[in-house]
Amino acid sequence: MSGWSTLQLTEFFSAITRAGTVSTAARLAVQRATEATDAEVAAVICGDEVPASVGLGRAPSTSLFTSLGPGCDETTFPGAGPMHVTVHVLDRDSGSHDRLVVARADEPFAAEERQMLQGMARVLGLALRSLRTLETERRLRLAQEREAAARLELVEALERRERLLETLLRVQRSAGQRPLAEVLDMITSSAAGLLDGVTVALVLRDAVASVCGDHHEDLIYAADRAATAGAPVTCGDLEAAPVHINGDVAGALVIAAASPAAASPAAASPAAASPAAAVAPGGAVSPAVIVSADGVGSGVREAERRDVLAAFAEQASLALTGAHTLAAVHEAKHDPLTRLPNRALFLQRVEETITGGAAALLYLDLDLFKQVNDTLGHAAGDELLRAVAGRLRAAIRDTDMPARLGGDEFAVLLDPLTYRDQARDIAQRVIDSIARPYDIAGRTVLTRASVGVAYSGGRSAERLLEEADLAMYRAKKTRKGTYQEFEPDMRAELPQAC
Repeated sequence: MSGWSTLQLTEFFSAITRAGTVSTAARLAVQRATEATDAEVAAVICGDEVPASVGLGRAPSTSLFTSLGPGCDETTFPGAGPMHVTVHVLDRDSGSHDRLVVARADEPFAAEERQMLQGMARVLGLALRSLRTLETERRLRLAQEREAAARLELVEALERRERLLETLLRVQRSAGQRPLAEVLDMITSSAAGLLDGVTVALVLRDAVASVCGDHHEDLIYAADRAATAGAPVTCGDLEAAPVHINGDVAGALVIAAASPAAASPAAASPAAASPAAAVAPGGAVSPAVIVSADGVGSGVREAERRDVLAAFAEQASLALTGAHTLAAVHEAKHDPLTRLPNRALFLQRVEETITGGAAALLYLDLDLFKQVNDTLGHAAGDELLRAVAGRLRAAIRDTDMPARLGGDEFAVLLDPLTYRDQARDIAQRVIDSIARPYDIAGRTVLTRASVGVAYSGGRSAERLLEEADLAMYRAKKTRKGTYQEFEPDMRAELPQAC
């Protein structure tokens, strides 16, 4: 028995030291103990737990072993009857009450068996102490790793928030300085960059006007869904926030958090959809911005994604509102037919310019325009006026300002004048350009411009315009299709000219 028990202990020690957890080591111990002693019952008790047992069901209560301690020889287990028992403390040095309990019905345990089981208990106690130390170290290491991961995540979140603020600042600086299309492209591309490269599209009236990433039909479908109401919502995989123009809902900024296919009609039913945006006043569907991806970047958490959604929805609102306001201002100060500055804006610019140095003003009146209206109709006359405006722009410099004063009368502010005859040269270039034939309503149309030239020199804008007008009448009276420069004696003709 002595050699056998030594062999058993050696194998047991080898096996128990390879156990990775307390429960595995305890389960191995009860199996080896019952095999070595032909016992029907065995259990390892660790405090208030029974990590492993044999012959007592799946989860025996620790109360079964409360009265069992070293020196106990007999006991009765429920359903098993009286049994011979041997109890061995696992770790005497630590002062714990962890025990190995082995029991059988046929005969008491021999001294050699008790000695073997005591050795097994001692080996198990040492193994459990080591495993518990390792588990404690593992838990501490995992806790430290989780803490380090949390800190890293916090740093990354702060970095993303800083990127968001920097991006929003760049967009704000660009608004009002760049065309609206460029600002909206900047919004969509910036949102895509912050959301780890997802597709971002600006949808205007069922058409994709700006897209950063892959274009697909689900963008338009999602935009249509978003433009049916007006509050932040989640619709399937879509998160949406309304976009406003002057406080009125005009569209929505939408982020798809999962596959864009989920936004298709087959994946989203009307009952499942929540409001995402509203129809603009008048019933027309206005802009909606869609963000879609096979999954928003793993580095962007849901709360941060909502922050990006809200921030860029606000930026889109500001950009659209600003453009709407600028468009209204432009409309009020420009001729709706030719898109040239109107009389009010022109006089304002003249007043600002003539106080700063040498400048000149051209006053143009079209000859033969009435005949075009009378023979070809007003639509042809409007087309001729637009064509004349185009040629006028092309004939002058970038620094000069053309305007339509009304009817068939135009004006040009020439600023600056860099040499003596420059106003004359530009006036003649304008006359020559306007005199070329036009193709209007399928017919060749001719017209001429009579031009008056007046020079600044302490005069008001109205006075300068009046002098250029007088010079224009002198040109029409003398020879149509030419220019005349203002001379003081022209004032004597003012009653006749009026």
